[in-house]
Amino acid sequence: MEIWHKAQSFAEEATKRSQELAKDAAQRTQGLTIGTSKLYDVVSETAKRSKEIAAAASKRGDQFLSEALKRAEDIKQLASVITPSSAQDLTEPPVGTSTSTLEKDLLTFGVTEELREFVQGITSTTFQDFPLEDDTQLYDVHTVTNIRQDLSEWQARHASIVLQTVKEISQLRYELCPRNMKERKFWRIYFILVNNHVAP
Repeated sequence: MEIWHKAQSFAEEATKRSQELAKDAAQRTQGLTIGTSKLYDVVSETAKRSKEIAAAASKRGDQFLSEALKRAEDIKQLASVITPSSAQDLTEPPVGTSTSTLEKDLLTFGVTEELREFVQGITSTTFQDFPLEDDTQLYDVHTVTNIRQDLSEWQARHASIVLQTVKEISQLRYELCPRNMKERKFWRIYFILVNNHVAP
């Protein structure tokens, strides 16, 4: 009988131990299920955020592309201003004008040899270091031609002749506008600089 009691006691102990192990396994499984659920939530949230970031990056890329296309159009417009035909040599008058008409315009609009020599000596640093505040946000006038429309008629014609006959000023304008300064500021500085050199 003693063996029977030992067997029964061993069976009870094994059952009790088996129940404890089953309970422990159930708790661990439940913990893993919760952990898996949390992991799923983290992965799901990460995927959602990745999609949002990708959409934002795509939108930003479209904005950059749009801005780049605008800038390219601005550069095309500037390039059309600086063409070999707009920087003709003095010996070649603009199409449709005779040499005597060009010479008359040069004198009428104060473009003398002295002025051309002075203008050839002006550098981009001269313009960039000139102590003049940029007030173009108050007077942002768009161009219809390659000369600003906020100049007087005389200034506009003078600027046109100078751009045609002095390639250095044309190159300076191309180099500076609009990257370093607005067109209005460029011409204001130019006319201040050449004030004493322009024939009356």
